[in-house]
Amino acid sequence: MNTTHNFRFIERDYWYHKALCETDHLLPGQIDDMLDEASTHYADYTFKFYDDGSVTIIDNDTNNLIKPRELTGAVYDFYVRKRIYLIKQNLIEKQLQYA
Repeated sequence: MNTTHNFRFIERDYWYHKALCETDHLLPGQIDDMLDEASTHYADYTFKFYDDGSVTIIDNDTNNLIKPRELTGAVYDFYVRKRIYLIKQNLIEKQLQYA
């Protein structure tokens, strides 16, 4: 059985949280206003990581499949960090299983 680990990445939420954590001078409403004024399309993707190492990435706005090599910026950073995290978790599970 090939289990999946599902994660949703909403780029606007990523930038909101980053701005909120990295500044003491902006209020949440000000951050919202800045993000709204940016005139940027924010990615909204669902990542399905499988235990065999494969991944399915779905654009939630269009329901199209996205290839990992098409990712850029914050979305790519999220993908790489989750991939590394899941590889580490898999290695820890294997070590505990065969120790």
